[in-house]
Amino acid sequence: MLFIDKMPGLQTHTLILVSVLILSACTGFPREHAAPSKENYTRAQVTGFHDIRYWGDEAPPYIDKVFLRLKSALKTNPSMRERVDVLALSGGAEDGAYGAGFLKGWTQRGGRPEFTVVTGVSTGALIAPFAFLGPEYDASIKRFFTETSKKDIFLFTPFTAIFGRTSLGDTKPLRRIIREEVDEEFVQAIARESLRGRILLISTTNLDAQRPVIWDIGRIAESGHPDATIFIRNIMLASSAVPGIFPPVITNVTIDGKQYQEVHVDGGVTNQIFVYPHALRVREMERHLRTYPKKKTFWLIRNTKIDPEYKPVDLTISDIASRSISTLIKYQGRGNLLNISNLAKRDGFDINLTHVPQDFDVAPNELFDPDYMNALYQAGYDVATSDKAWQNSLEELLEE
Repeated sequence: MLFIDKMPGLQTHTLILVSVLILSACTGFPREHAAPSKENYTRAQVTGFHDIRYWGDEAPPYIDKVFLRLKSALKTNPSMRERVDVLALSGGAEDGAYGAGFLKGWTQRGGRPEFTVVTGVSTGALIAPFAFLGPEYDASIKRFFTETSKKDIFLFTPFTAIFGRTSLGDTKPLRRIIREEVDEEFVQAIARESLRGRILLISTTNLDAQRPVIWDIGRIAESGHPDATIFIRNIMLASSAVPGIFPPVITNVTIDGKQYQEVHVDGGVTNQIFVYPHALRVREMERHLRTYPKKKTFWLIRNTKIDPEYKPVDLTISDIASRSISTLIKYQGRGNLLNISNLAKRDGFDINLTHVPQDFDVAPNELFDPDYMNALYQAGYDVATSDKAWQNSLEELLEE
């Protein structure tokens, strides 16, 4: 969710969005079922599934079941006793091309581990399942970020919003791409890795609750539910649903047997990047499991530049609004990185960060510009294959 002020085209979209918000203020698109009440929303369960999600600001309520699963996994995947590698993929819209190129370069250079945990937000959620399954899926990630354009992601339909629709765009094209890539065989592969104790997490934002939700994609994959594949696709779509631009994803839930609906949007609304909730005490888990890995590492791929970028602002509504939003997102992301740095210190993880180089100066001509994404993919590849692939001190970096 980081393409807000890159180009005149989106600034025009921003102005249209503001206008549509004014015109559509009294209209709306009704839910099929009501939202959960304030008193009961935390008890909502996704219809047909159990123990597949938790709040991103709390530890999983079913932590005892997590322990049992990990104990079983340690028997079949003993390498987890030696090292833990957590890959976190951030938001960034088309800037996900950087992460795609970086992963390919990392594969080429060598030393890319089998990740114990992979997390994804927004555009990172579109990469995460493929990164989770390993280098053999690098080509799929590359194809998505180098062979697509705006028309392959969404259709711009601003005037439907005036009549109560929920966004300026229609993501049918993106749905089609996800459907083609994430098929039953792909989901079965995720399930097999989940049974080995590996974890794939995607974050969305529950807009009703104003809280992050973390979805355990591996648990969904291995559930055996007939709609598991469709549901995983919907979570990927929800995590990348930029509010106002892309439509939200409506999730059916039940409370005491009664049906309700939740509204889920871009995970980047609440976190640009994450590893696990602060409330999850990893050292306590290690003591419980009697397992003390010698090597624990956070690998963070931030699909944007992280330092401030000077650019004179035009005195127009669209430029002021878009520049303000992009600045808010930039500093939210910096705050997320500092929080992860604190987790690393508390829980004994090394930390490695890569991000779009500050001197990358190719400018897109439109949203999801193929030339821009190809250049950024190459930049990611070049960084990964260089001797400066990773930065290890987040505090020094963010204080520059």
